[in-house]
Amino acid sequence: MKKGFTLVELLVVVGMIALLTGAVGNSVNEARKRARVAKAHAEVKEMTNAILAYENYNPGNLPTMESTDATRANLGFILGENATDADGNEIPVLFNANVSHDGKIRDPWGRPYRVTIREGNAALNFKSASSNMQTGYFLPNFYRLSVGERE
Repeated sequence: MKKGFTLVELLVVVGMIALLTGAVGNSVNEARKRARVAKAHAEVKEMTNAILAYENYNPGNLPTMESTDATRANLGFILGENATDADGNEIPVLFNANVSHDGKIRDPWGRPYRVTIREGNAALNFKSASSNMQTGYFLPNFYRLSVGERE
């Protein structure tokens, strides 16, 4: 009776361990990818809802933007930074963002979100991750009053 393993048995076991490790690693990477996509979708939806809430709270005062990076400077009105309504009342924080050190609101891939808000067609769009994902909303009450009625 011999003790120990043969070289072939040892190589088979090492090969099986390597195969299982590769399969697990691949599934973990896929799960991370799906998590990033889900996080980006949730952030875009939350930003969009915050802008819609701001427009409902302060009708007619939503700034227009054309494919602009989402930053603390241009989205401060939903971040609660010096945002006031027509009566001068402070508007509460509507969106809690992770703002990077350079003031940009970034997606899970590290790229800044791009924002488009247009008055003419009442469109609100966000793009993320090199435009691989985007969302757009029609704002039914966006600038619902005519210029004369707003004054």
